[in-house]
Amino acid sequence: DDDDDDDDATTSKDTARKSIAFLPQILQMQAAFTAVEQCPVPVVAAIHGACVGAGVDLVCCADVRVCSSDA
Repeated sequence: DDDDDDDDATTSKDTARKSIAFLPQILQMQAAFTAVEQCPVPVVAAIHGACVGAGVDLVCCADVRVCSSDA
């Protein structure tokens, strides 16, 4: 049973390491949103249907947002 406790501790550490390893990808995604936000020409976001998660983040970077009646 002691081995099971060690596995839980290892899994916990692996989760933290995986999160830290994911940081470069998060920064890359953030850079994409920043590029849209800082675009020198007006950016228009067209929203059709559900817009959740990263979609909301992307739409917030646009200068103008246009949505359909079911959005």
